[in-house]
Amino acid sequence: MSRRLILVLVLAFVLGISFAAYAEVQNVKVSGDLTMMGVVRENFDLTKTAANGWIGGSASNRYDDTEKDLLSIVRVRVDADLTDNVSTTIRLLNERNWNGESATGVIGANRNIGFATDNGAAEEQDIELDLAYVHMKEFLYSPLSLTVGRQELHFGNDFIIGDPDTNMVALRSSLAEGDLSSRKAFDAIRATLDYNPLVVDIVYAKLAENNVVLNDDTTVYGLNLNYALDKNTTLEGFYFGKIRGSDATAVTNVDSGLNTSFIVQDNGKSKSDQVHTVGARVVNRTINNLTVDAQAAYQFGTYNPKFDPNARFIAANNKAEIANRRAWAAEGIATYDLKDVKYIGKYNPSLSAIYLYLSGADRDRTGSKTYKGWDAMYENQTLGHIINAIMGFSNAHFAGLSAKAKPMDDVTVKMDAVAVWFAKRFPDQRLAILSGVDGAREFRMAKGPFIGQEYDLTLTYDYTEDVQFSLLGGLFLPSKNINGNVDTDDMRATAGELIGSMKVTF
Repeated sequence: MSRRLILVLVLAFVLGISFAAYAEVQNVKVSGDLTMMGVVRENFDLTKTAANGWIGGSASNRYDDTEKDLLSIVRVRVDADLTDNVSTTIRLLNERNWNGESATGVIGANRNIGFATDNGAAEEQDIELDLAYVHMKEFLYSPLSLTVGRQELHFGNDFIIGDPDTNMVALRSSLAEGDLSSRKAFDAIRATLDYNPLVVDIVYAKLAENNVVLNDDTTVYGLNLNYALDKNTTLEGFYFGKIRGSDATAVTNVDSGLNTSFIVQDNGKSKSDQVHTVGARVVNRTINNLTVDAQAAYQFGTYNPKFDPNARFIAANNKAEIANRRAWAAEGIATYDLKDVKYIGKYNPSLSAIYLYLSGADRDRTGSKTYKGWDAMYENQTLGHIINAIMGFSNAHFAGLSAKAKPMDDVTVKMDAVAVWFAKRFPDQRLAILSGVDGAREFRMAKGPFIGQEYDLTLTYDYTEDVQFSLLGGLFLPSKNINGNVDTDDMRATAGELIGSMKVTF
């Protein structure tokens, strides 16, 4: 951060103290956290040799087989209660690799790989405004609360909305490992109507606001209904829409190698990319110690291929066609608490099973008027830590098992196993960006549907109430359908990572 900006912040702080008598502040709370990590990642390109370039043709060593980094994430939060019904929150964030270079917009081995599409490159010295909102309870009448400003939005288990820096929308990050970022906030207006047992949320958010071109913004709006049917059952229904203006900057396509110069065939009409998602969720705990969480969603709207790096072009004229959206997704999670089981109950064990389906599209079929690939929206789920860093949230079946226990009072052990298949397999030798993010690494597909399997082990030690240590190790074993025909089968490699962290909360 520049000295001039530091001086401005110091002056603002001094003035705030000097004139504090003019503000009716009932209570002020300062809090925050510091997270330090050591990260080792290997073969996230799923080959045994480093790639010699990246999309655009420039030489680069960004995809070296091994990455070793130290990084820190620092957050400072101030909450102020102005009156009984009005409060404000501000949180500052700094994320950086230790003594690292400024980010250039292309991030290393992670799912959120891509160019800083809206905000430009981030500097490692940047102190960013992570949260900045005002919350007003009983606004206009008692059931209504209003939250305005930069805020986190979490609905359900973050299946649709939870993280603005996610698949297909790579925002800036100072971290080389952008998938480890703590940025979760949206610039949004949220109205909450509490008609207990029904809670209604209405949301409007702006993901990209550009002043140069009128039709290049990204806007999100939605409605979420949460109804507590009884003490064991919760019902949820939702609608969320995402609109990306047709004049927004295009992505680099794997096939064409073109950027903003490619042609979208839409019968002379300029069309925005529209994703409308409707769905329902139920959570039930009727059976003792068993929690079942199930949901399904349907997407419709307009698919504009200029925003899809995997879009298939018609070779004769370098055109891709506007299409209608028709996509499906379903998720089921069952968690069983074994605390009442004899002999092992004292260790607080639990078992979880998950199945997730995200529809895919036949991208090599030209002339199709319907696009069936699921759009990730702004999900915030992790099914396999390495898979989460490599793959996008689309065109896949996930099946996973998880076990967790506390062998000691201050120690938690968690083990995860996840397998993943393509919902719509790619043709043999087809290049694809599995993350779905512009500028990310490419993989060569074989004709089978199986992608691979991952095994993770996490150890967490609560040193004190405020200090926590964690160690995560993971292996992802790709199938022969991923990079299996790059020169020889020996090119394919197992990806691994080891992440040690310390978090201090104050």
